[in-house]
Amino acid sequence: MAISTAKGLPRLVIALVVAGCAWVDLDLKLWQLRDRVIEWDAHSYYAYLPAQLIYDDIRLIKSDYRFDEDYFLFWPSSAENGGRVIKTTMGVAVCYAPFFLLGHLYASLSAYPADGWSPPYKIALLIGALFYLAMGLELTRHLLARCGFRATTTAITLALIGSGTNLFCYASQSATSSHVYSFFLVAWSMNLVLSWYERPSFRRAAGLGALLGLVSLVRPTNVLLWCVFALYGIVGYKTFMSRLIFLFRRWAQLLVMAIAAFIVWVPQLMYWKTITGAYFYNSYIGEHFFFTSPHILEGMFGFRKGWLIYTPIMAFALAGLGLLRDRAASLRWGLIVLMVLSIYVTFSWWCWWYGGTFGQRAMIDLYPLLAIPLAAFVDRVLQGRLWVRIVATGAGSFLVWLNIFQTLQFEEGSLHYDAMTFRCYVKQFGRMEKVEDFEQLLDHPDYDRARQTGQ
Repeated sequence: MAISTAKGLPRLVIALVVAGCAWVDLDLKLWQLRDRVIEWDAHSYYAYLPAQLIYDDIRLIKSDYRFDEDYFLFWPSSAENGGRVIKTTMGVAVCYAPFFLLGHLYASLSAYPADGWSPPYKIALLIGALFYLAMGLELTRHLLARCGFRATTTAITLALIGSGTNLFCYASQSATSSHVYSFFLVAWSMNLVLSWYERPSFRRAAGLGALLGLVSLVRPTNVLLWCVFALYGIVGYKTFMSRLIFLFRRWAQLLVMAIAAFIVWVPQLMYWKTITGAYFYNSYIGEHFFFTSPHILEGMFGFRKGWLIYTPIMAFALAGLGLLRDRAASLRWGLIVLMVLSIYVTFSWWCWWYGGTFGQRAMIDLYPLLAIPLAAFVDRVLQGRLWVRIVATGAGSFLVWLNIFQTLQFEEGSLHYDAMTFRCYVKQFGRMEKVEDFEQLLDHPDYDRARQTGQ
C-alpha cells in the first residue's frame, strides 16, 4: 500500500502545481483586462493566428488594426522592402493553435466578438498554458523515472520545479510567454533522445528531429539542445569514440532527423519569403548579441534580474551536476556543455535582463533537464542524516514560499520588473506594499545604450 501511494506522489504534485496556477488565473481574472494575457512578446507570437485565420491578412496590409487611439492589435516590424513582418518566429503560435481554435469556436457561437481578442480567446490561451504545464511536468516525471530516481525523489523535484521557480509565474500570470511551451517541448524532446538511443529507428529519428525543430522555432536559441543529443552517453574518451562510430553508422537516420527539423521550419521560411522577399530574415533589427562582453555575473547574481537571486532553488540543481557521476551519467557532459553555452549566449544578448519580467525567464526552457541534477541533489539529501533532511526541508520550503511571494510582489509592482537594486531588494524583502522610497531605490536600465553597446 505504501509503495503504491509513493508511486502516485509525483502525479499528485503535478495536479497541485497546476491547480495552484489555475487558482492564480482565477484570482487575477486577467482575461477581463484589455492589455493582459495577449501582451508584450505574446502580441507577436499570437499575431500569426488571427492575421491568417480570422482576418485573412498575413501581410497585415488591409488595415492598421487600431483597437483605439493608443492600442493596436498587431505590432509588426517594417522590412527593407516595406513589408510588415511579425517579429518573432511562429513556434509559439503552433502551440497556441489548438486552444485558439477552441476559443474562436466558442466566441463564434456566443455573444462575444469573434475577433481574436475577446475573453474566450484569452481564457483558452490560459487553459492551454495549464495543459502544457501539466504535460511538461508529466514528461519531466517520466524523464526522471527513466534516469532511475525513486517516486519520492521525483515528487519533491517536481514540487520544487513547479512551485519554487519562475516557471510558476510563466504558467499563470505570464502564461503566454514562450517559456511554458518550451518547457513542455524540451521535456518531450529529451524523452525522445533517450528513446532513440535505446532503440534507434527512422520513425523515432523523424519525431525527434521534428520536436527539436519545433522547440527551436519557439525560441531559436533552443538549437543548443542538440548538444545534449550529440553528447549523450559520453563519459570519457573511449565512450566519445564509440559514440562517433555509433552515430556514423546511423547517418541515414541523422539525415532524416535533420530533414524533419528543416520541414518544421519551412512555413516560417515561406512566410519570410512572402513578406520580406528573403527566405532567411533577421526581424530583430538593431538588436544583437555582444559575445565579447556577456553579463554573466549580473545575469546570475545581480539584483536587476539575477537567475540565482530570484530563483535560488536552482543553485541546488547546479550543485547536483557534480552528482551525476552516480546517476544519469550518460547525460552529465551534455548537460554541462549545454549549461555553459546557454549561460554564455543568454547573457550575451543586448537586453540580458530580458525586459519587464519576473526573474531570469530565459533559463526556464532548461528546467526539464535541470530537474535531473536537482533530483540527484534531492536524492542525496534523502539519504543523508536526519539533521540534513530537516535543514534541507526547511530551506526548500522557505524557497518555495519565497518564489510564490515574490511572484505576487511582481504582480503587485512591489518587485520592479527591470530596475531592482540590492538596497531596494533588501528593504522590500517580505513586504507586499511598496516602501516609501521605493522609486528612489530603483536603477532603471538605459535600453538605448544597451542596444548600441551591450552595456
